[in-house]
Amino acid sequence: MKFAQVMDYIEERNKLGSVPGLDNIKGLLERLGNPEKGIPAFHIAGTNGKGSIMAYVESVLIEAGYKVGRYISPTIIDYRERWQINKRYISKKDCAEILTEVIDAVGRMEEEGAGRPTSFEIETAAAFLWFKKEMCDVILIECGMGGRLDATNVFETTPIDILASISFDHMQFLGETLEEITREKLGIVKKGDILVSYPQSEIPERIIDEFAGKNSDGMSRDGDNGSDQKDGHGYECSDQEDGCDSKKSYGGYYKADVPELSDIKESLDKTSFKYKGEKYTIHLAGGAQVLNAITAIETIYAFNSISDKYGFEQIPHKTVKTGLRKTRWQGRFTVLNKEPLFIVDGAHNEDAWNKLSADVRKYFTNRKLIYIIGVLGDKEYPKMLDMLTPDMYRAFTVTTSSPRALDGNVLAGLIRERGVGAVFAESVEKAVEDAFGLAEETTDSVIIACGTLSFAGDVIRAVKSLI
Repeated sequence: MKFAQVMDYIEERNKLGSVPGLDNIKGLLERLGNPEKGIPAFHIAGTNGKGSIMAYVESVLIEAGYKVGRYISPTIIDYRERWQINKRYISKKDCAEILTEVIDAVGRMEEEGAGRPTSFEIETAAAFLWFKKEMCDVILIECGMGGRLDATNVFETTPIDILASISFDHMQFLGETLEEITREKLGIVKKGDILVSYPQSEIPERIIDEFAGKNSDGMSRDGDNGSDQKDGHGYECSDQEDGCDSKKSYGGYYKADVPELSDIKESLDKTSFKYKGEKYTIHLAGGAQVLNAITAIETIYAFNSISDKYGFEQIPHKTVKTGLRKTRWQGRFTVLNKEPLFIVDGAHNEDAWNKLSADVRKYFTNRKLIYIIGVLGDKEYPKMLDMLTPDMYRAFTVTTSSPRALDGNVLAGLIRERGVGAVFAESVEKAVEDAFGLAEETTDSVIIACGTLSFAGDVIRAVKSLI
């Protein structure tokens, strides 16, 4: 099949939507020779920040000389963005060939009455197959939704599992409480894996700490067990039989430690901070990015503790610092233009909107905020509007290209009900053009595009066409 043909096939498969469960993906991978086996994988679940944490980890691993495969969703620039090796998208030729091989296996499954894989399951299988063929050293795999029943959760074991920030989203699939949602995310952790966690809010932190206390077989957090022995990264060893040699402990718990964070200096261009006595600089803006970065640092600590098992060299602090400094990740509080200042952010749920609101108030006090907003109809968008409209000057709304999009006319009406002038734009390009026009007429203005990742790529392309 040619690239255009596989795209048509995937578009048709998209109509199946999301179907949580592992039977289809496991059956599909078995027919492909189980390509998910044999390459060390970092597996991440969470509500917000998965992409940013993995971007930091990816950059550090590449800086250390590894061939790194990365599978992400959703994408914002190009369909092929979901499959990357050392930050390069899969070629159209390779994409067509890999997907054709997977689609042929799907055909055999369906002929046998063995299941009907969704597009996400097909894309996930394609990722494992491509990374195997390209002989990657390490692969970074992001859950699409949830964890326990996510199509990426097919590993018998993964050296490192990461939990990004956990909050409310996809409650119809994951549960109505943070306890339920957290336990679903913890479903990616297998016996013997190392667990790394972002600094969570109270309820997810309690659930994760309890889980780690019951299941960690090698290491625990500093101070958890009263031992004065250390594993070299500020973590105490609970297994005295191992002689506190972290190289022999292949399970454990690494937790980003906020009290170890100091000297934070933030700007739109860069942020510097100290963590466990070491100074780091990052170029991703937004308050959550420092916490994402220290989660990535803990992930590298975890990697170093098991590196010899896989024949890898440990990654020194210098390489970690360089990797973090080089990290870029589009669509996450990204500056697209300086005059007028234009920010795009993929915030798409309550926790992300809350963080966006805090960042806007921190960076743009007393500025006139012009918003371009598009949201999905199954999100809690009234909460987003309640957070953002108190500081909103004007808004342009759009209906995104997603089949789940909320009508932009409806969205504009909801904004006007909250006392802010809002105009529906028939396209993202029109919204960007009109926002630029208003900004030119308004002193001290800032344009912020947000609401969902599903239109961030369209915003980026529209801005580039005008500057």
